[in-house]
Amino acid sequence: MGKPNVSILLLASVLLLMACSQQAARNESLSLDEHLATLGYRQGEPVTAVWYIDIDGWQYLDKRHLLLGTGPGRSYLVEFSYPCRNLSFSNLISYSTTVGSLTTLDRIVSIDSSGFPEYCLIGGLYRLEKLPKVSAPAS
Repeated sequence: MGKPNVSILLLASVLLLMACSQQAARNESLSLDEHLATLGYRQGEPVTAVWYIDIDGWQYLDKRHLLLGTGPGRSYLVEFSYPCRNLSFSNLISYSTTVGSLTTLDRIVSIDSSGFPEYCLIGGLYRLEKLPKVSAPAS
């Protein structure tokens, strides 16, 4: 069996992530943990890779963090090695990888409205854990 064509994987990831992007205004006064809690998550253990099939959407958190996998399945926190400035303005991202899954030292490519790409190096990947739902007190 031959190697997967990286350009086809990249194109597929662009189309998938463009269709599923979710931009939300980030309250910069909140810490990362507080922001994750408002979304119903907490940061879990580090992972070495995120299988491409688990990437079904994304959400901007801040210039150093991105949430991947906004559907009903697994969700992950991406931590960049350095700030990725395009993400708050971009609604089109892709990723570049050669192994079929996203790993540290791979890159998220953020493309702004003029088509300018910014390559954001991944420094860490973490599984996100769903917080238990808090039921409203009975009256």
